[in-house]
Amino acid sequence: MKTQLLLATALFASTTVCAQSNTYFSQDNKFESKLCVLSANEGFSVARKEAAQHGVYLSRFSKSILCNGEDIRDIAKKATASTSSVDKVEVFAKDAHQETQLCMTALKKGLAPVRQKIGNLNSLKCNGQNVTEFVKRYQNAAI
Repeated sequence: MKTQLLLATALFASTTVCAQSNTYFSQDNKFESKLCVLSANEGFSVARKEAAQHGVYLSRFSKSILCNGEDIRDIAKKATASTSSVDKVEVFAKDAHQETQLCMTALKKGLAPVRQKIGNLNSLKCNGQNVTEFVKRYQNAAI
């Protein structure tokens, strides 16, 4: 049971691509560079607010500041697009064994119903992990 559930999760994990979050930084201390970094890392709105505090107006509709030759708005769009493409994990039961069903119950309903059935949660392993760690890791996954 454990190996089948582990294999199913490993197979799924190997087919998904982890999203990488790029962090931008500035090589100088110029205010414009700071705005570019803010726009890339936190979004255009954050950069606009920071600019407004210093009396600089950043337009949403026309070019205002270039970041490495690219418009600050385009930098923000690329950063936002890359962070919003987070892959979702799907968890499913490979078989109908009691342990597998307890792991799925823990994900769907929480640990309390599983604790009532088996008592000691440390005795149940899901994909080679304690059931508590398994639930923490996959509680927001699609089931």
